[in-house]
Amino acid sequence: MVKSKVSSKGQITLPKRVREILGVGPGEEVAFEVREGEVVLRARKRVPLEALLGRLRGQVAYPGEEEERRALEAAWSPRDP
Repeated sequence: MVKSKVSSKGQITLPKRVREILGVGPGEEVAFEVREGEVVLRARKRVPLEALLGRLRGQVAYPGEEEERRALEAAWSPRDP
């Protein structure tokens, strides 16, 4: 178990081991999900701009709602350790 303290401003520091497992660094986003008294921390996956715009391999300029939804879900899905 890895521990961290809450500062007077309500901030925490992600321990190095946790940052390594999640693959996050300075300026990257994480999401907190509260479940039955526990918090799940998720790292946001980096998604190339081309994938979001659908410009990969000559695709249409705008991928549409379904593709956009899938890209957003992929960006916020948990990473494999």
